[in-house]
Amino acid sequence: MVDGPRYTAPVKVETWNPGEPVEAQLQRLCEGAATPGAMTVVFGPSSSGSSPAWRVLEPWTRVRAVTMADIRGDVGPPALEVALCCDLVIARQGVRLLLPSGGELPSAGVLWAAGRAGRGALAAALLESGAVTAPVALKRGLVHAVLREEESFPGIGGNSRAALTAARDLLRSSASGVGALELELAAFRLLFGLGEPEEGARAFLEHRDPRFRS
Repeated sequence: MVDGPRYTAPVKVETWNPGEPVEAQLQRLCEGAATPGAMTVVFGPSSSGSSPAWRVLEPWTRVRAVTMADIRGDVGPPALEVALCCDLVIARQGVRLLLPSGGELPSAGVLWAAGRAGRGALAAALLESGAVTAPVALKRGLVHAVLREEESFPGIGGNSRAALTAARDLLRSSASGVGALELELAAFRLLFGLGEPEEGARAFLEHRDPRFRS
């Protein structure tokens, strides 16, 4: 048994405020997510404003915590880009992503999210326009799950700091093929070297909470 207190990955919860300046709000979110852990940002209806410049948005994609968007209302710029650039994006049933319409080019944040989702999503972002429903966004890969309003947001607490950080790095990696496999194996070696998987398995068999070192 590993001695010491159980480490529970801190999950911070923030709410996007449409009335607050985008740059100041993003700076505060980045500061709150500057250490390993997790942050959920709740997005209510927000459909007015201009898209943030990439220089303002890009630091949000590089914070150390795992970032999660909980979209609970129709969302357009600038909240749209902030939500889509989270590591995990959850949309509630009935919400819409208010993408550019009328021939307007997608913003840098939308293009980044579409590029992460794949060539099909990127092509759709460039060739199509207008509001996208949650199921369509899920099919394109812009959101990762669609939940009912009353469903609880998926939690990732109780993980070790090392496991959470490794998962974040693999999630954000653009590696493919042999490079992706080598990166995944390296992450597994690190975690097994720290003894975290062994402690997790032992805790499961002993019907107790794990006590991770990290």
